[in-house]
Amino acid sequence: MEKSNLRLGTDLVFMPRFKDKVNDQKFIDKVLTDREKSLYNTITHDRLRLEFLAGRFACKEAYSKALGKGIGLIDFLDIEILRDEYGAPISNLGQFSISHDGDYLFVVVLL
Repeated sequence: MEKSNLRLGTDLVFMPRFKDKVNDQKFIDKVLTDREKSLYNTITHDRLRLEFLAGRFACKEAYSKALGKGIGLIDFLDIEILRDEYGAPISNLGQFSISHDGDYLFVVVLL
């Protein structure tokens, strides 16, 4: 079988697990880069803050899986997810997709 250069990573998050992290500055500093924190601090609606934080966490977990390293060998702060001119999330590493459904968030990363 031929080996592909494509790498896939996924992560599934139950967002209520992050409700107590939305205002936890230690956790925020661990997961979000300075530029991500600037975006995060502009969000005033609680649900959107939860989606942003849980989404960034899940994306970074999925990226680490796609890289074959896992969080620990790569730091959350090595991965940055900002917004393009239309507000869609973009990353410094590769392509990804975020989907929300109720209390769940699912991320797929392709490198």
